[in-house]
Amino acid sequence: MSVEYVFGIGLTLIQYVLLFFWVYWLFISFFGFGKPKRQQAHAPYKKFVIMIPAHNEEAVIGNLIENLNKMDYPKELYEVCVIADGCSDRTSDIARKLGATVIEHTYLPGERKGKPYGIKYAIEQYGDRLDNDFDGIAFFDADNLVSLNYLKEMNNHLLNGDKLIQCYLDSKNPNDNWVTMGYSVSYIFMNRSWQLAKSRLGLGNAIGGTGFCVDTALFRKIGWTARSLTEDLEFTIQCLLEGVPAKWCHFARVYDEKPESFKSSCIQRLRWARGHWDVCFKYSHRLIWRFISKLDVKAFDGFMYLINPGKIVLSAMTGILVFVSIATNLSDMHPLIPWQVWMSCLLFQFVYVGYAQLLDSNHKVSIFKSYVYLYFFNFTYVPLFIWSLITMKNVNWNPTKHTRAIQLNDIELEEKNNVS
Repeated sequence: MSVEYVFGIGLTLIQYVLLFFWVYWLFISFFGFGKPKRQQAHAPYKKFVIMIPAHNEEAVIGNLIENLNKMDYPKELYEVCVIADGCSDRTSDIARKLGATVIEHTYLPGERKGKPYGIKYAIEQYGDRLDNDFDGIAFFDADNLVSLNYLKEMNNHLLNGDKLIQCYLDSKNPNDNWVTMGYSVSYIFMNRSWQLAKSRLGLGNAIGGTGFCVDTALFRKIGWTARSLTEDLEFTIQCLLEGVPAKWCHFARVYDEKPESFKSSCIQRLRWARGHWDVCFKYSHRLIWRFISKLDVKAFDGFMYLINPGKIVLSAMTGILVFVSIATNLSDMHPLIPWQVWMSCLLFQFVYVGYAQLLDSNHKVSIFKSYVYLYFFNFTYVPLFIWSLITMKNVNWNPTKHTRAIQLNDIELEEKNNVS
């Protein structure tokens, strides 16, 4: 049996696996077309605590707190809490001067560090007050900025019966360079083709680590036991296993700072990928059992999300497959799906990216550049995706340094200029 023959069989198997995921993605994506539906509006009622884990974030924490102090929501109905997580700079001082509650978390020698542990400590410090004084807990990263309607939208969701809600994930620095634009375009694409589409299908969404809100009673029921490098994904799955899917809010936005350095982006994405693999191996069998025992389609969809390579890797691998199919004579030895089928999938995604940009992006970006940067950015995910599987046991937390002290009115001015 020749090497070429074995390679051809392997390629045949790969293409059918890829096609299976493409069908899954494309079916869901179709439901992302059109105008999103707003929640039924309610008067402000729910009380919130906003938690901000921060490790040496003196350059950006002030802008976020000032932003949150101006929320279009009664000030007596929410509290801002900064978790100074092992800080050695002025993060705590700045937060206190701006009126935030500050919880300082000091690590003991040998103690594991990271965002999940800082949140756990803060929850313990709040104690019974968390249950008695607040209906919902919102989480943000220190580099974030938030649309002023955020708490209004979360209030509507909670009063309409939702328990776990993720708002629209946007970027505050998309035009810095090709890396930040690659991040930004991929988020805008996923927000519509995945998050909005799944919400219309009644499937569970995914919380993205920032800009999400959870009902306090649900938070207490689930507990804060997420310890993976992607604690947001782990908490999403834990809720799903209790029959509580995450919901999507398309009308409130959180803007976060994307890494400008390609090296920093690789470190961040490698951490995400490792965390994804960790959650996948830890929870996939439980999701399958819930699907079988309770016929819970949302659990099966959660399983599909954990095991599939994602649109980013999927499109990159498909591009490689198209090249191999055209450039070799393997189709003479093994029946391959025609390359035109793969090109149709890629073309659909290509059009969808532009569609999402035109409808949802509030930033002035070059459509041509956004395509070029996005697809190059996507291809760099492939080796990270593979390496993360090999090095999955590496759970060291490498925080991303934030320096872009942009204010919300800067973003609003940019958006206004784009509209005009």
